[in-house]
Amino acid sequence: MKTFFLCAGIILTILVLTTSVKAETNIGGYINTDNRLRPKGDDQYTWNENRLGLKVTASADGVSGFSELRFRNFGFPDIQQTDRLRDSDYIQPLRLELYEAYVDIYGLFLENLDIRVGKQRIAWGTADKLNVVDNLNPDDFEDILNFSQKIPTMSLRFDYYPGDFIVTGVIVPVFTPARSLPSNWQAPVSFTLPPELNLRTLDDEVILPKNRPQDSAILGLRIKRTLLDYDWSLSYVYGRDEWALLTKADIITIDTLGTTDVHLTLEYPRHQIVGADMAGTIGDIGIWAECAMFLPEKKIYTIITSPNETQEQLVLDDKPYFKYVVGGDYTFKNGIYINGQYLHGFYTDRGVDNIEDYFLIALEKKFFHEDLKTRMVIAAEVANFDDIENRSAYFGGPELTYYPKDNIELITGSFLLAGDSSTQFGQFKENDEIYFKVKYSF
Repeated sequence: MKTFFLCAGIILTILVLTTSVKAETNIGGYINTDNRLRPKGDDQYTWNENRLGLKVTASADGVSGFSELRFRNFGFPDIQQTDRLRDSDYIQPLRLELYEAYVDIYGLFLENLDIRVGKQRIAWGTADKLNVVDNLNPDDFEDILNFSQKIPTMSLRFDYYPGDFIVTGVIVPVFTPARSLPSNWQAPVSFTLPPELNLRTLDDEVILPKNRPQDSAILGLRIKRTLLDYDWSLSYVYGRDEWALLTKADIITIDTLGTTDVHLTLEYPRHQIVGADMAGTIGDIGIWAECAMFLPEKKIYTIITSPNETQEQLVLDDKPYFKYVVGGDYTFKNGIYINGQYLHGFYTDRGVDNIEDYFLIALEKKFFHEDLKTRMVIAAEVANFDDIENRSAYFGGPELTYYPKDNIELITGSFLLAGDSSTQFGQFKENDEIYFKVKYSF
């Protein structure tokens, strides 16, 4: 009930403000349902979401603002005790998310200087979702079907326009970690002990950077311009790896029988990223490319087995490593659209010896005056080219979208996985999913 009143209060506040402020205001949004099931396993339903997204845009002389609120009836009933049967938060979980909320100020201090401040998504790069230079917002892996999603963060952005260039500076004062996969996609946590020891408990501790500028802040700078009909940019990010790194293991032996407790410590190392990207066309073929050089902070993995016995090993070298992506798209005369990309280095890959390769192809075709769209995605992960048979995985699937009326979409499809369990996607090869979605935009 308290969630209901909170949501109602926020909506009422938006309506009052947008009718009272002397500014041009637009309210739009969408209603979206998303349901998925897994053909294998006991708990076959994996996703149950009904979402209302409200987008408000307001503009006046030299100033504009944007916000997006997401009201999500997300998840499944969570009832373990009879007391919870009286609480709607356990029967139909409801979440309220402020996705973005920022203000643009144009021509502040200088005529060709714009400033944006607030919770915002800052997207850098030219590739289709698989960007390697897009490193200011943390990854959001809540939805495996949309693993290119990012989490908007509180940021201060400056855009300066000297001649043909666009110079962008970004300050993110507070570090935000990446959101990992949901529990029904998590691989079980394991820790290997010597055979003479028996694991009793395994827990972990994640250490966030201290809430002060020198530890938490992320800085970014990008220079962009169009030259010879191509868009080019150079970028630099001074930040942190948004995925926690295991840096310490405390192994505590409880008795003479070898009963052991293990406590793991994870942290977020600093890194610097130098990036470049381009996009343009060759004839009717769209092309793009991105490259990023990562300069990581050196990290040691410490294993403590007793107060007087410590082992150390290098877990992350400070040697530079590279990620890059190249791709293109083309529409044939018969209406078939093809999009292909080669990615060297997934979002979670790091270190010179831990970069994998990915190949993705998407095909689309529309029928019946574009009322029906078919789409097929085929992707491959190659962890080792010298042993492709045992070190690779495959994923993707077909999708069908029907547009029965204006602004409404009916979508059904599947996400299929196969491959070796040692690969990032192959470990989920039993997690094939079928989904059905409805989206109405207004």
